Amino acid sequence: MTNNSIVSFRVRLARNIRGRAFPDRMEPRARQELVGALAQTLTSAAGGSFTYLPLDKTNRGAAAALRERRLISPEFSAEDAPHGAVLSGAGPGAEDDPRVSVMLCEEDHLRIQAFGSDLARCLQTAQNVETLIDETHPLAFDETLGFLTACPTNLGTGLRASALMHLPALTETQSMRRLIQQAGASGLAVRGFYGEGTQAAWGYYQISNAVTLGLTEQEIITALAEVTSQIADFEQRARQAQYKNDPVGLADRVWRAVGILRNARRITTQEAMDCLAAVRMGISLDLLPGYDTPLADRLSQEIWPGLLSEAKGPFSSQAERDEVRAAMLREALMETAPGVCQM
Repeated sequence: MTNNSIVSFRVRLARNIRGRAFPDRMEPRARQELVGALAQTLTSAAGGSFTYLPLDKTNRGAAAALRERRLISPEFSAEDAPHGAVLSGAGPGAEDDPRVSVMLCEEDHLRIQAFGSDLARCLQTAQNVETLIDETHPLAFDETLGFLTACPTNLGTGLRASALMHLPALTETQSMRRLIQQAGASGLAVRGFYGEGTQAAWGYYQISNAVTLGLTEQEIITALAEVTSQIADFEQRARQAQYKNDPVGLADRVWRAVGILRNARRITTQEAMDCLAAVRMGISLDLLPGYDTPLADRLSQEIWPGLLSEAKGPFSSQAERDEVRAAMLREALMETAPGVCQM
């Protein structure tokens, strides 16, 4: 059986430029000038591996797609004042290199984010981007308080390390409440699908450090790695117990989800995510030969309205979009395992 509870890791560094007011105190012209200067520094210093995307009222579609990829925050995607994002894909020659997203003038001047499957590499990548900025635009730092941030809860390292986890069995067995309490006692926070201020959905949670002051970056990521590994083990045992208690019932739920995904002609985001979450759990219990977790994770991202419109739109109606989503899912599942059948 495969333990696929940890979907991905993210490291985020909150940083501000020395001598500058925080974004919410800046005039629009000053914000625009700073955003342009930071974008220029990153896109030129990184040898062309970064691209800059200005975000404004005329670019809501791109902002929605970035939010759905979790590359920017929901608040940032709705921002009206001058702001933008600097993005990079995986590094050349290493498909598992962390992906980088730098939000310019969110709550802080810089929210440097690195996403990937290796927490330590995410931290190193984010710190490399930080160094690129600091060489040209010195960062605000205090010997006692550490990095100076708009929100006092980010003082110190300014580091938020998080793991996106899929925990359907712990959710269904009502174990998440106790887990959330235990995480809080360990200096961690449990948040929803899109992080702070959002609700859990489809059994997805973000586990992150709640303390940034008084700890080193290494101490923070080590603690997160240890706790998320333990949670993943708890989740896998809970899945196995569910299957042992009612193997037919759980297999029925998984295979019904496969049936819908392989045959639906119109499907909403909500229903598709419900089914893909069940498929993901079924994969971990070896119930679905021919399917794997990367497929489920890829489809769980591509079905969202903004990303679907970006890839296959525009659409004349929501119904048309639901039809295209259903066709995409049918094609993907049939191509991956055309002859899959229940074992």
